[in-house]
Amino acid sequence: MRFLKKLFLSNWSTEFRCVRPAITIQNDHLKAVWNDEKENTFGIERLFKLFLVLSSYVFPGLYLRHISGKFGLLPRKICSEVYVIFKLITPIIIFRYNLEDSIFAIILISYLLLETLLYLLGVIFLSDIYSPPISKKRSYLMLVINYIEVCLGFAVLYKATGGVSELVSNFDAVYFSFITATTIGYGHMAPIGHDAKALAIIHSMYNFIFIGLVLSNFAFNITYKDGTYRVKENKNKSETVDQKKRINIALKYEG
Repeated sequence: MRFLKKLFLSNWSTEFRCVRPAITIQNDHLKAVWNDEKENTFGIERLFKLFLVLSSYVFPGLYLRHISGKFGLLPRKICSEVYVIFKLITPIIIFRYNLEDSIFAIILISYLLLETLLYLLGVIFLSDIYSPPISKKRSYLMLVINYIEVCLGFAVLYKATGGVSELVSNFDAVYFSFITATTIGYGHMAPIGHDAKALAIIHSMYNFIFIGLVLSNFAFNITYKDGTYRVKENKNKSETVDQKKRINIALKYEG
């Protein structure tokens, strides 16, 4: 048991700090946007930020963080990761048992994809009120998992619509979804129905959001010197101090 704790949790194995309830934190975020405490926003931007904050109340992610947070910061983080993995394997389970034509499966996948989309938009537009990540590398990894989840989710929807030429098997649906996400487009498979074309448009919007997140985070870690650029480099000691600062800031927001 001690080995497993060390394997999965490293130095976090003794981290059981208390945190504020996730719903209370989200209420504070709503108040911050409503009172415009961080930035001077107006018009469409203000309405959109309010929509993003309010949308979290209709998805299970907030309530899972709320319940798991009663046991500390570490269980909350682990629970969030488990939920992301659940969203990743849900399309695989649907394909495994040939449930892609079920209306329940279509609604479930659409619901989870919408949650992921609004979460990603929140990372972009609500960065001024959200606490910074404890680990940027962890955030990159979660982003990759979200990307795969979105591709697999759209694969289920492509198969359900039946509006893609030459799409026969479940693997064909997964293949077409990843090809569409990467905008390669070999040409041998293409959406021919209105439903499939609409899905392809929505899927491309997801892809632009992912690209925007990756590029913005990459640009943030670039320093310019003498007309050239280089990726920021930190020594191990500096990285450790920086990580401790992020943990303390996160606890300030969540604890």
